[in-house]
Amino acid sequence: MTIRLALAGAMALVATSASAQDPPGVDVPPVVPIKPAKPLPPDAEAPLEGSLDTPGLTTCAPAQLFKATIRNTSPGLAAADRGAQPRQLWRQGDRFLRSEESPDPARGDMTIVIIAEPDIWTYNQATRQGRHATDPGPQLTVRAPILPPVPGLPAAMQSLEFGCEPAFVAAYAPQALQSVPWGSIQAAVHTATMGEHQVAILMDTRRNAPLIVSYLYRGQPRVVIRYDEYRQGLPDRPQLFQPPKGIRIQEAGQEPAPRPLGPS
Repeated sequence: MTIRLALAGAMALVATSASAQDPPGVDVPPVVPIKPAKPLPPDAEAPLEGSLDTPGLTTCAPAQLFKATIRNTSPGLAAADRGAQPRQLWRQGDRFLRSEESPDPARGDMTIVIIAEPDIWTYNQATRQGRHATDPGPQLTVRAPILPPVPGLPAAMQSLEFGCEPAFVAAYAPQALQSVPWGSIQAAVHTATMGEHQVAILMDTRRNAPLIVSYLYRGQPRVVIRYDEYRQGLPDRPQLFQPPKGIRIQEAGQEPAPRPLGPS
């Protein structure tokens, strides 16, 4: 089962250079589409038919607990939009994932998704009500793709997932194209171009951790994901992947029938 956590929108590194969230005094230069120095695998340029469940794609499975705090800073998405608010992600192995949205400032709703294959729970932290479903399989694996499932997206780019960004850089964009001061640290821009698709990743060179992931199609920015936090190798916390006590959970398919329209 594919858990699509890609954040919709558009993007480019230059689009974030004037953001209020940038470290003081930092100006991120635009990324010029350049073919990567290392030759890509023969199938990297070929359009991929089907979904992220297509056989043959490498599964991202962080051996130890991984956590990230991300936000969608894509061009055209207002900073106040609910979809632009920080989201926390935890992953471990290929079966466990937890996603927490920021509370809705107007209603207080806070959606939490917990996956411990084959179990999937979705609940609202504010109302303490939720839903449980079971993944029918046959592939009981969690995937958290960063890029949206656009038509023709190369298989290699579909393998770019939250928690495995450094591995993608090492495989498809190992050579840094330019160095960028980022507050008190040094960052490097890595790009992978496959036909009309391009991914640019700004990496913290000391920690080997992503700071920004950008996706462009035909040179136009589509998606920008910014990382406020990126931590790997955390101690096990199995309780993260279990719904807490006090949540009223309803089984999928047992929801009350809708009330008929008109007079009773």
